[in-house]
Amino acid sequence: MQTYNPEFVENSEYAYAVARIRALETGLITEMGYNSLISAPRERFHSLFSEVSGIRWEGSSDVHTVLENLEESFTQQFFLVKSLIVEDELKWLISLKYDYELLKLIVKDETGEQISVPSALSLRSNFSFPFLKVFLENGNFGETGETMYNAYISLKTRGEKNGGSIDYVCDCAYYADLFSILDFYRNPFVTGYFVQRIDTANVLAALRLKARGEKRSAIRERFVPFGTIGLHHLEAGFDVNLDGFADRIQFSPLSSVFRKTDKKKEQEEQLIEIEKLCDEQLLRYLRESIFVTFGVEPVLSYLWIKEAELQNLRVILLAKESGIAQDEIKKYIRGANV
Repeated sequence: MQTYNPEFVENSEYAYAVARIRALETGLITEMGYNSLISAPRERFHSLFSEVSGIRWEGSSDVHTVLENLEESFTQQFFLVKSLIVEDELKWLISLKYDYELLKLIVKDETGEQISVPSALSLRSNFSFPFLKVFLENGNFGETGETMYNAYISLKTRGEKNGGSIDYVCDCAYYADLFSILDFYRNPFVTGYFVQRIDTANVLAALRLKARGEKRSAIRERFVPFGTIGLHHLEAGFDVNLDGFADRIQFSPLSSVFRKTDKKKEQEEQLIEIEKLCDEQLLRYLRESIFVTFGVEPVLSYLWIKEAELQNLRVILLAKESGIAQDEIKKYIRGANV
């Protein structure tokens, strides 16, 4: 699927939901808001952060408490969005990624790794850590779904595994599960969003491996299917420069990202820029839902834009507390021309 021109599905059942989302969108953080946080002097930052983000920062609150408050605030928005969604399969879909994050922790816990289960994961999941663990251990694939259960058994019986291999198996299973829902639901805009996310992840993985001097075959161990950029395109990218890679994936919106990248920068700086440009390409795609009057697209777009906002606030908060320079912070902020 090409994702240059998103397609929308009109659904009059979403009249109230879209009106509610349009009202909520007025509270999204603007370019001015992000810039003010990044440039704020230390003595003004806490109060300004509270003002811009809407998160209380009391005098005694430490950074970890504020981070927890950020997660709690997003969880409330997550529940609100979920309440506005009509279709049960889409309610399940937006929680699915948290199910698989819990699966990663369950498998890592069984390997003896010390883990911590953020309460937000369990809250946003279709299950919760204890329930999912019990379902998997008892073989209740009717509850978890066969795809998740098979991934669990595959990892459980694998002789040697590490964090990277666990994450990879779970990510592939997640997208297989997700696309089975999308194949049933058939919404071009939602499918296009996830296709572009997969393409972005695969391209960035290939570029990082190339930067580390890995062999081109290494991408096979990172490649996630269901995207439009095939494995052969990524392997070919090991032999050409960024412009050459762009020529090979002209069918993808990501082709323009490589053309925009400053070729004079060092390789690591190029990777940082490419990652930002890819993320912002995806945010532009989501903002196309502004043209939808009746449909689920604005509801889901708002949720995913709020996720990007959450990540931006986390980055700014931790960077400011660490004394990182403004220009360096700006490299990692998505969705605003800072």
